Amino acid sequence: MSEINFDLTHLFENQQETSDSGEIGTVKGNIPEWIQGTIFTTGPGKFHFPETKFSVNHYFDGYAIICKLEISGNKVTLWKKYEQSDALKKATAAGKTVLTEFYTPPSPEVTPSGLSRFSIIPKISDNGHVNVFFFANRIYTTNGMLHFREIIPSDLSTGVKYDCNAFGLTGVTPHPLIDSDGTMYNLGTAVTATGSKQVIIKIPPVHPTENFDIALQKFETVSTIPTSNFLYFSIAHSFGMSDNHFVLIDQPFVINMRKTLRLMITGSPVATIDYTDWRPEELNQFVTIDKNSGQVRKQKIISLEPFFYFNMVNCYQENDHLIVDVVACPDISEFQKTLLKNIIAGNCCIEEASGILKRFVIPLNENAEVLRDTSGATAELGVDGTVTLIAASMSKKGLYLNAIINPKFKGKKYQFAFGTSVFFMNGQYGRRITKFDLLTGNESSWNSGGDYMVGEPIFIPNPNGIQEDDGVLVAGVFDVRKEGKSFVVFVCAITMLELARAEFQNAMAVYYHGLFVPSLF
Repeated sequence: MSEINFDLTHLFENQQETSDSGEIGTVKGNIPEWIQGTIFTTGPGKFHFPETKFSVNHYFDGYAIICKLEISGNKVTLWKKYEQSDALKKATAAGKTVLTEFYTPPSPEVTPSGLSRFSIIPKISDNGHVNVFFFANRIYTTNGMLHFREIIPSDLSTGVKYDCNAFGLTGVTPHPLIDSDGTMYNLGTAVTATGSKQVIIKIPPVHPTENFDIALQKFETVSTIPTSNFLYFSIAHSFGMSDNHFVLIDQPFVINMRKTLRLMITGSPVATIDYTDWRPEELNQFVTIDKNSGQVRKQKIISLEPFFYFNMVNCYQENDHLIVDVVACPDISEFQKTLLKNIIAGNCCIEEASGILKRFVIPLNENAEVLRDTSGATAELGVDGTVTLIAASMSKKGLYLNAIINPKFKGKKYQFAFGTSVFFMNGQYGRRITKFDLLTGNESSWNSGGDYMVGEPIFIPNPNGIQEDDGVLVAGVFDVRKEGKSFVVFVCAITMLELARAEFQNAMAVYYHGLFVPSLF
């Protein structure tokens, strides 16, 4: 990597919205004509409040900005607009964070009388900066806490907020899963005076003539999974679903209820991270659930080594076992490395991400003594009936928290995954998009060729394609040099060669996740 001044202030200044007409990009190369549709991304965009000289503590705490890339042949138009969440509105009025964020504690809210008001009960942020998903012909954002909110595709205006308390939940993952029939499933947490539990809910498909609010009232609880320890319950960011099973992974990254109650009693403003513990002495526990009956498998299934994860890449059944692929990290140090001050100082530019794409194999036969997948993943039955899973590494070290696949292969046997290291520019996967052939172990990459952070790719399948990898990867590419030029790249997923790039004066914002929606609106 060339020698540069590691000052990324320009990438993490407050984002500027585009005009209502958007900005037409300058395209170099040729975008396949079959790509007709829109990409939506969400990610933190507002970090600083100059009038009070206040900045959030962590990249994760920035307020959501939605980017919309409308693609029609070689014409690419970009819109950027802030989600008008309650969290952003309150922060704007106060000049600082008011609702509890991940690493930034709340400040007292100033009332119309001029008095400060602070509640010992943490108010959950509705800042929809983590994921954007498509359900019932509508676009929604979420942060994986309690709320999801509609975004109007035509102008990116902010629509109705939905509260998962309506489902009896105190939190849900930001990654709901949509079945082939249009049913949406999600994993939530319910904390009550008698204990905590995980709950899988489903919302039936919404017909075009049906009111979405009425459809929500038809939600059902598929399964309830009590936690093994009331004092510590695992933080769930995603889960897996095959044709016949759900898979949850309880991890050593937990909410400490004793600590939570103590902090609430003291009344001190704290961030969400202050309620958590990393308990590596506790191994990850895999929970499988029959999708049709909701029955929870009682057999204990644990990992050989503890790991932290956010995103389950895929989960599918093959013969008499389940395959579960995740990007696993040895600990939660990635959080500290992506504090806003660390990113702006360019510390990530000289670091390597710690994630490895790992495969676990879970036998469906509870009496299987040893199961070894062709990848090398192994399951062993202990004398006490516990199954221990030994993972196979499907990549080298260096991925950042996620890898993506062709969305048509979610819950099905697949061959290819694609990943980046995002903020971390050193290591095996820095400054590039890497394709992983999970059958042969081969890797191939599109390399940015410069000092760039490469965002998570979005896979657009060729509607007439037959091969799994017949599609185009689209990703934001962000120049860490102040005088540099960020762009959006289009890469052939078969050859990993660049097809085109689109440049904008008001560049796309760094994002967490995105999705492609074919032309519908």
